[in-house]
Amino acid sequence: MNIVGICLSAYACGLILASYLELPLLSVLLPGFLFFGSLLFLRSRRLFVFALLVFSFLIGLLRYPLQVDPDAGSRQLDSLVERSPVRLAGRVLTVHERQNNGLVADLMLESVESVALVAQPRLRLYIRSPGQLLPVGSRVVFRSRVKRTGNFKIPGEFDYIGHLAYQQIWYTAYLADTRGLAIFNTKSTDLMTGIGALRQAGLRVLNDVLPGRQAALLKALLLGEKGALPGELRRQLAAGGVAHLFAISGLHLGLLALLFYALLKYLYSRSRGLLLWQPPKRVLWPPLLLPLFLYLLLTGDALATRRAFYALLIAAVLCLTRRCTDPLRMLFSLAFLFLLFEPLALWQPSFLLSFSGAFGILLWHKPLCNLLRSIPGLIRFPLQLFGISLAAFIATLPATVFFFHLFAPAGLLSNLAAIPLVSFAALPLGLAGLLLFPFVPFAGTLMLQVSARILELVVDLAMQAASVPGFAARSWFLSLPQTLAILLVCLALLAGWQKKRALLLGLPAVLLLSFVPPVAMAPELILFSVGQGESMLLRTEGKNILIDAGGLRSDSFDVGERLLAPALGRLGVQTLDAIILTHNHPDHSGGLEYIIGHFRVREFWSTAKLNDLRPGLRQILQQEEVPTHAYVVPGWNSVHLGGLQNTSLFVAPLQVAGENDRSLCLYLPTSAGGVLLTGDLETPGVEALLTSRLPGPVGLLKAPHHGSANSEPAKLIRQLRPEVVVVSAGYDNAYHFPSRQLLDQAAEQEIPVWRTDLGGSIRLRVDGELWRVNQWAKGLFH
Repeated sequence: MNIVGICLSAYACGLILASYLELPLLSVLLPGFLFFGSLLFLRSRRLFVFALLVFSFLIGLLRYPLQVDPDAGSRQLDSLVERSPVRLAGRVLTVHERQNNGLVADLMLESVESVALVAQPRLRLYIRSPGQLLPVGSRVVFRSRVKRTGNFKIPGEFDYIGHLAYQQIWYTAYLADTRGLAIFNTKSTDLMTGIGALRQAGLRVLNDVLPGRQAALLKALLLGEKGALPGELRRQLAAGGVAHLFAISGLHLGLLALLFYALLKYLYSRSRGLLLWQPPKRVLWPPLLLPLFLYLLLTGDALATRRAFYALLIAAVLCLTRRCTDPLRMLFSLAFLFLLFEPLALWQPSFLLSFSGAFGILLWHKPLCNLLRSIPGLIRFPLQLFGISLAAFIATLPATVFFFHLFAPAGLLSNLAAIPLVSFAALPLGLAGLLLFPFVPFAGTLMLQVSARILELVVDLAMQAASVPGFAARSWFLSLPQTLAILLVCLALLAGWQKKRALLLGLPAVLLLSFVPPVAMAPELILFSVGQGESMLLRTEGKNILIDAGGLRSDSFDVGERLLAPALGRLGVQTLDAIILTHNHPDHSGGLEYIIGHFRVREFWSTAKLNDLRPGLRQILQQEEVPTHAYVVPGWNSVHLGGLQNTSLFVAPLQVAGENDRSLCLYLPTSAGGVLLTGDLETPGVEALLTSRLPGPVGLLKAPHHGSANSEPAKLIRQLRPEVVVVSAGYDNAYHFPSRQLLDQAAEQEIPVWRTDLGGSIRLRVDGELWRVNQWAKGLFH
C-alpha cells in the first residue's frame, strides 16, 4: 500500500476513535501543531512517514468533533423543540418518495412564527400521505412540532443522527397529509430548481406510463428514487445480490460516460483534420463532464455518483495534460480528500460501499487480466465479469455486514446476467425513453416498458440465483470483534495474489474468530431502548434470557429487525436460552417473529397457549420448533427457566381480569437483592403481587407498565424498598410515562430511577452487594 493509502488509514482510525471519545479540541490541536512542525525538520524518511501518520491520525481526532455538533446558527430552533406546534416557513431543497406513497422533503427554514431566521437551518419534513409532489424551489408554510434528530441509543443501531448531520440536518417535523400545507410556487431561475423540476417531471412520466412495481424499479434505476421501492421488493433485490444496480452509482455514470465517449469519438473520427490535430482520448473527455455533472444533480447527487464524477474529472485532467498515475493511488487520494472535507462520510454506507468496491476491482483487475490473457474471448469475458464481481463482493462484504447485517452470495451468480442486462439494455433504453417521451410519447413509452420488463427479468434471475443451494441470503448479526475478523479475512482474500500480505492479515482474523469471550456469571440486566415499548436481556451463569421484544406503531419499522437483532449481535448473543413474553400486547411482542426466525431459541414462555398467540408468532414458533410453555399457575413458583435453577415466575389469580394484570412476572435472586420484573401490571395485578409472598428481597425493580400512575408505583416502591428502579418508556411519549407519583416516591426514599426515554439503553450489573449502572452512549456502555 502506498503512503497515501497508509495516511488515509491513519486518518480514518482517528475519526473512528474520536467517535467513541470526548476530547477537548486543545488536546488535539497542540500535538497536531507540534507534529506538523516536526515534519519540516525531519530528514529520515522513516521518521518523516511515522510523523505524517501520527499527524493524519490527530487530524482525524480533530475533524470529527467539529462536524458532529451543530453551530450556533443551527441551534436557533432548540428552544422550540418538543413544544406545541409552531408555524414554519421554508424553501423546498429536495423531495424524495417513501414507501406507502409517503414523501420526505428537506427544507431551508426561513422563518418561525413569522420571525425570520438568520442562519436558515435545514429541516427534514416527513409527510405520510402527501397527495402531491412538492415542487423543488417552492416556498411552503405549515404548522408542526419541531424535533431534534435522535437515535434510540441501543447497541448496533444505525446512526441516524450522524446520517442526517452529514447532510447538515439537525431537526425534523411531521405532517399526516398536505391539507395544512400551503405551497407557494416561486419563479426561480437557479440551476437546482430547474434540475428538481426535470426530476419530478421524469417521476411523473414513470408513474403515468408504468404499473407501480415497474415504475418503482425504473425510478430507482434512472433517477435514484429508491425510497418508493416496496419493502418486499427491496428484500428480493438484496437477497439476490443486485440491489447495487438499483442505486445510482459509479457504474451508471461510467456507462453513460462510455456511451457519450463512443458517440463523440465516432463523430470526431469523421474529421481527418481533428484526428491530425489531437487524439480523441485527449480532448473528448473534458466536454463530457458537463452532461455527466447535470446527470449527477438530476439523480440526487448521491455520494457514490459524486465519487465516480470526481474520478472522471481527474482522469480527464490527466488525459488533457498527458500524465499517468497509479489508479489505486488516485482512489486513495480521492477518498482522503473526501474525508478531509466531509469526515462524516466515513459512516455513510454509500461511501464505504463505493470506495471499497472500487478498491477491490482495481486490486484484482490487472492480475485477472494477466491470468486470463490466453483464454479465448467468448470464455474470457464471463470469467472476467465473475472475477470482478467476486472482487467487489469480497471488498464490500464487511460494510454490507456492518450496516445491513446481510450475506448474499447470490450476487456472484445473478450479476453475470444482471450487469450486462442493466448496463447495455435497461439503462440505455430507459434514459432514451425518458428523453424521447416529450417529443414522441408512443416511442418513449415503448422504450420505458421494454426497460421495465428487462428489470423484472433481472429480479426473477436474482431470485432464482438466491434459491440455488448454498447461495441463499443469510442475516449476520455480529459483534465488533467478529466484524473486524470479517474485514481482515476479506483483505487477506483481496491480497491473495501476494501471499505474505494475505498471511499477515489472515492470522489475526483467525485469532479473532477463534476467540471466545469469557462468560459473565454475575447477573446482568440490559433494558433496551425501543421507544414506547419494552424489551430486556437478562444474563447470568452464561445464560441469555430475552424478556419481551418491544414494538412501535409502524408497519414499516420492525423493532426485531431494526433494533433488537443488531443489539443482540453487537453484544455477542447468538443463542437465546429462553424468551419470555410477559403479555400479548404489541408494544411487548412486536419484534418477536424476527428474533425467533433469526436466532436460536431454546424455549418460549408466556401466559397464553400456543393457539391463543397471534398467527404470525404462532407460525414462526412452530416453524422453528421452539418448545413453548404456557404458564398459568397463580402465585410464585420456582421454575427451570432456560437452564437456570433459581428463577421464580408469578402470574395473578384468574379472577384478576385484564391482559396487563395477567403479565408474567420474574424474580431472580442476586447478592445485591433480587431482580423483579413486573411486565405491565396495573392496580389489581400490583395488589395481587404485593399480597403474595415474594421469593426474597428486591434490589432492582423494573417499574410496571412503563411507570404508569395506574400501577400503584408509590405503594410498590414504598413496600419493596428497592435499591434501584428502572423504567422503559419512549422519549416524549404521549402518556407522560413515567408518572409523577413514581418519581416523587423514589425521590422521597432517595432511590435512583434510570429511564430509557432520557438516557437510552441501560445496563445493570451486580458488583458484590451493589448494582453498577451504565448507559449506552458513543458506541459503549459508560
